[in-house]
Amino acid sequence: MKRVLVCGAFSVLLAMPVWAAAGDTTVQVGHNRLDPPEISIAAGDTVTFHNQDEMPGGHTLVADDGAFESPPLGKDTSWSHTFAQPGTYAYHIKQHAGAKGRVVVK
Repeated sequence: MKRVLVCGAFSVLLAMPVWAAAGDTTVQVGHNRLDPPEISIAAGDTVTFHNQDEMPGGHTLVADDGAFESPPLGKDTSWSHTFAQPGTYAYHIKQHAGAKGRVVVK
């Protein structure tokens, strides 16, 4: 019984958005994935997107509302964006439209 409770609690923790500490937060980018897919940061914090996978032409991160767009990122390259205004910024990987993420800026 104890194992079920521990596993259940751990599953709940995995489903929760990541609450980032002040400063720089990193999102890992790969083929059809963002890790973590949702983060919460303070206004003025910077998020670094680090591409881990090879992709012809690179992976490009695009805000759904046009607030930002990264250059194409090759394997093991990064791009950073500072979120100055509070709000929720939904985004996706241009080459993998199903890979969606959110940055919640408090």
